[in-house]
Amino acid sequence: MAAGKSYFNANVPDIVVKSLFQKYDTDGSGRLGKKEVLTLLKDDLGLKEDQAQAQYMLMDKDGGGDMSFDELCVWLRSGEGFKNIDNSSRYHIIRNAIAEFKKYDKDGNGTIDKDEFKSLMRSLGYSDESQFDNAMRALDTSGDGKISFPEFLTWLNWLPAN
Repeated sequence: MAAGKSYFNANVPDIVVKSLFQKYDTDGSGRLGKKEVLTLLKDDLGLKEDQAQAQYMLMDKDGGGDMSFDELCVWLRSGEGFKNIDNSSRYHIIRNAIAEFKKYDKDGNGTIDKDEFKSLMRSLGYSDESQFDNAMRALDTSGDGKISFPEFLTWLNWLPAN
């Protein structure tokens, strides 16, 4: 990963990010799909397959399954980098959180929808469906009607702040 770390700073020029983005936007859609992001993470930034999968889930803030040029810029410049992948204890927690998330993301689309959330709540022992909508709204901080992995991870509160 050492080579990839050179990309991570607030001053990385747009042209560098644009070049990286275009290299992996193999279908010319103007967005990087999951496969393209995973290839970027593995080939250019040196992650192993399981690390790339975990990092992708962290980067896909809305659970939409793809990434725009602006989203890539924000991530590269955020300083977030691979802090959750490089730290073995954080990485272990992330992998466990991903396993839990996938239990409830029944359709595998990268988000937990309302019905999947009801299943999650029932598994935790909640039966009062009148509370499900309020709980869903509390977790769905983006307000898009679904829970992305980053929203789920925040709710779990398993990771220390730093």
